[in-house]
Amino acid sequence: MMKLLGQRDSAWGHKKIGQSLRTIRADGCLITDLSMLSSWYGFYQDPAWMAEYLKFTHNGLLFWKSITSSLLPMKFVWRFYTYDERRITLALSGKTTSCVIQIRGNHWVVGIRKVGSYYYVADPWDKKRKFINKSVISGGAILDKK
Repeated sequence: MMKLLGQRDSAWGHKKIGQSLRTIRADGCLITDLSMLSSWYGFYQDPAWMAEYLKFTHNGLLFWKSITSSLLPMKFVWRFYTYDERRITLALSGKTTSCVIQIRGNHWVVGIRKVGSYYYVADPWDKKRKFINKSVISGGAILDKK
């Protein structure tokens, strides 16, 4: 079972992402998603750990391959920059694959399953599971078990 986490949690929200000035509270949706997925993959690391041990640009953007080279039980497979129903559906239906979904170019959620033209996701901003319409999806990334 995947833990449901919020990027604004007081335990880690104030932490800086890598060496950047960005905080998990303001800009840490993706690393909070990765933290949720680490629990699903069986080796939970909180968002503060992600912010310290993954690699980021000076602006706090993730170097995707640092997921694979980390101690995390998952590896980066593919990053896509438009809505790609086939890739998302395959990742969500796989036994060891997962998908983080980018919304409107600036927010990330964890994909859980597809229901019609909607996706059921875990959103780190409000720490809720919800449905999103495929029309808001602007990209995503696929992960797999190491």
